[in-house]
Amino acid sequence: MVEFETFNLLLNAKKKDFIKKICHESMKDDYTDETLEAVATMLDCSAQETKNLLASLNSFISKIAQNDMTGSEEINALFPEDFHKNLASLLTKIIVELLPFWRQQTTENQVSLPKLSSFSWSVSTQQDTNTPLCFLNLNVKGKSGTESVNAHLSKESLESLLSGLKQIKTQINQLTS
Repeated sequence: MVEFETFNLLLNAKKKDFIKKICHESMKDDYTDETLEAVATMLDCSAQETKNLLASLNSFISKIAQNDMTGSEEINALFPEDFHKNLASLLTKIIVELLPFWRQQTTENQVSLPKLSSFSWSVSTQQDTNTPLCFLNLNVKGKSGTESVNAHLSKESLESLLSGLKQIKTQINQLTS
């Protein structure tokens, strides 16, 4: 929940860069004791007031990001009418500037499964047994980049794979119809 009253603590900051740093700190997952102490010192307030401020800033900025707001007017309109105009303007400017970075951070920190980016295959005969094999190469894009996964499939294992894929396709079709 956004408690705009806590934002007034930012008026105690001696420099605008302090406010930018505090906004940046508010978007971290966890606040260390050192962070809380540093912010409390910058703003000459208690640790509890600092926690409340960081939590409110985090909620406010997250709301902006989730609603895909990018314009200064949109963001500025979220502040109450009686809110300090210069502080609202400064916070809006900082948020507009740092929002792309925060969105990228959020995306990079999300847990997601690898995605198939491409595949290729070929069929050839194993020389020593004269058995046909399917050579399957999957290019999978994950968090650490693109990896290549290779598989050698006999006729039986290929049939088993295709049967499983047909069952998956049937289930997906049932869900979408």
